[in-house]
This record gives sequence, C-alpha cells and structure tokens, in this order.
Amino acid sequence: MANVPAPSLFYGSNTENPQNFLREAERYIQLNRIPDEPTKVIIFSTFISAGSEADIWWAALDASHKTSWAAVKAAFETEWPAIVVAKKSKLDHQKELLALRLKDEDVGERITVAGVSTWSHLHYHSRLQKLVQDAGVANAPVFIHQVREALPRVIRDITSPAPADWNAFLAEISNADIHTIQDKARREKEKKEVEKAQNARIARLEGRQRDPVEILRLQMQQASIAPAPATIPQSRTPSSPGIQRSQSQPHTTPSMTTTRRQVRYVAANQAITPQRPRGQPPTQEERDALRACINELPHHQSTEAGHSTYEEQLRQWAARWGEGARCTESTPFPLTPGTAQICSGECFRCGAHGHISPACPLPPDAQLPKNETIWRGICMRTLGTFNRAVAPQISINLVTEDVYTPGAWDQGNGNGSLA
Repeated sequence: MANVPAPSLFYGSNTENPQNFLREAERYIQLNRIPDEPTKVIIFSTFISAGSEADIWWAALDASHKTSWAAVKAAFETEWPAIVVAKKSKLDHQKELLALRLKDEDVGERITVAGVSTWSHLHYHSRLQKLVQDAGVANAPVFIHQVREALPRVIRDITSPAPADWNAFLAEISNADIHTIQDKARREKEKKEVEKAQNARIARLEGRQRDPVEILRLQMQQASIAPAPATIPQSRTPSSPGIQRSQSQPHTTPSMTTTRRQVRYVAANQAITPQRPRGQPPTQEERDALRACINELPHHQSTEAGHSTYEEQLRQWAARWGEGARCTESTPFPLTPGTAQICSGECFRCGAHGHISPACPLPPDAQLPKNETIWRGICMRTLGTFNRAVAPQISINLVTEDVYTPGAWDQGNGNGSLA
C-alpha cells in the first residue's frame, strides 16, 4: 500500500462535515488501490469512532448494506445527506462589487496573498475582475463609475474618467506603472500628514479661544503703539453685506481729513483693485448630512448679482429659522460673497487664508457675521479641510483712504490748521 494518511475518525456529530469524511475515506481506498469490496467495507468501519453516534448507526445497519462499498456509501448518504450550499446570487455579487475597497495606506505597497508577494493594486484587480464576472456585468458598462469613485485618489488619477467598458477599466489598473503609483502615493501621504498637522493645530488653537490669557496674548501680538487721533467717535454706519466693509468712522467737522479702513477679499492671483460634545468624533452619517447641508446654499462671487442673491439668502434664513437664531449643524448659514471656500483652511472670522481665527487681524466690526463664523467652524471641525487642495487662496487687503470734505473751517486756537 502507498503511504497515504488515514482520514480522521468520524463521530456523526453536528460539528462535522459528513461529505468531507466520506471523500477522505474514498481517497484513502483509491490511493491504496484496494480492489476487494469486503476489504473496503472493513477498512471503512475502522474509521468510525467507537461508542459514537456513527458507531451506533453502523452496528444497527443491516448486512445487506454492508455487502459492497457502493452500498455502504448509499446508506451513509441517506443517514447524513450533503449540506445544501447557499449559493450567492448575482445581486449578492453586485453588492460585493460595490463594497470592494482598496485602502489608501496599501496603495503602492507589497502584500502577501496565499504566501505569494504581490502589489496591492494587482490583488485588487484580480478580486475586482472575478466579481465583475460573478455579478454578470462583464459585458455591460454598469457600476464602473461607482467603483472608480471609491478608489484611492492615486489609482483614480491614473484611470480614465469615463472608461468605455470593464475591460478597458481593468486594463488601466493592471497596466499602471508601479513607480508612478509609488511616487503619487508618497506625495499623497505627505500631503495628508501636513493637513493632519495643520488641522490638529487649528483645532488646538480654536480650543484655546476661550482662555482669557491666550486671547490677551494674541491681541498683544497684533497691537502696535501709535498716537491716538484727536477725533470724536460717532455711531458706525452699518456696513454693507458685500465683501467691502469699513470700520467706525470718526466724527469730522467740515474741514477735517479722516481715514477710512476697508476690507477687500482678493484672490491670490488677482491684482488689488479700488455643537457636538468636544472629543466625540462625528459619525459617517453626520459627515454625510453636513456635506449635504453645505451644498444647499450656493457660495457666490463678489459681484452685484452675487451680493443681491446673498441678501435674499439672509432674508430667507431669518424667515425660516428666526431673526437672531443661532446657526447649528442642520441650519447652514449663507457665506459672504467673495470669501474663501468653506473647509479650505480659512479663518472663520474674516473668511480669508493665511492666518487662524484667534490671530485674525480684522477688528470685530469688520469680521463676518457671527453665524457664518459658527457655521465655518462647525464644518471644519466635522469634515476637516477637504477643500484645501482645490480652493483658490483668498487674502485680505486693508485699504486706507483719505477723505477730504470741502467747506473746511479752521479748528484749534482760532485760525490754526490741523497738524
């Protein structure tokens, strides 16, 4: 006889697979080339554990079922029928197809599959190709867009935005140059590390806004020593809702020259012209709901039409949520025209880039509406700076203008002039 290991003893319990045992017994008999039927039956009986449920069955089995190996197998399968396999449907495979993911951290990395080293994107390609076949969509260009959108950015960038069919899409993944993938993956990881550090710093500084000592320190950093102007304060004229707003203007006599300070939001490439509990991470449902809220109110450019639409948005918001109501995660507030795109690393108080809210250089009366500041903070803390890479950089330009009023009359000791 050949050196073939005998099958494990069979007990007839519910934890065993009877068909596997029967196949092992058949394999043992065939490989050992046992031709005699009575010998096969005797050998089979030695594979049954003594005193077990299977042993009781074998002892009670009548002699007519022990005359041949075929008769023994028939009696065995009657007592322990094959387990019916719950075969997956095409719908099940389609669900698996849409749920298949390639992790960002695995892109460009070697992985071990069944003891074989391979690239992660090639293993993903093999699994995707099989699921496409099992789902019955190999000849139909369906689900390609959804699968492509779920890919990491590095792999998505090396594929066509609209592949003609599954064969073309799969070929783009399998034929991708590994060096290109690794280079793009490295750059993407470095970018995410920088954004992670920046977001952590912003969150840390935002959390310190309520510390009076920290507020005083930031204010002193922005302070400068200069002679106080000899002017009489006057009530500030409400600033327009546009992107140009001016500070409180001093009271002037007919001959007084005053300085007005205005704020203008300027794109980086444009010439200058005249509450959830802290520490509790948001759920994916909360993130999706907030992204949907962001898209409810369009963000307009700093144009006459944009400001007009913005004013209407403010009126509708007040009519819907109440005059003086506080903004929440479910009540998106209109964004001032011309300011930075939301969740782009902007200052919540002025809507520009280049600094954080605690260090905003604008005085309170020139800053954004309070509810807009709250809304920008809510979105950044929940979604992060997902728009940082695509948003145009916005800066603020403090413009001073000397305004002279004709019909001057002298001020001072009779006939003196302003000095």
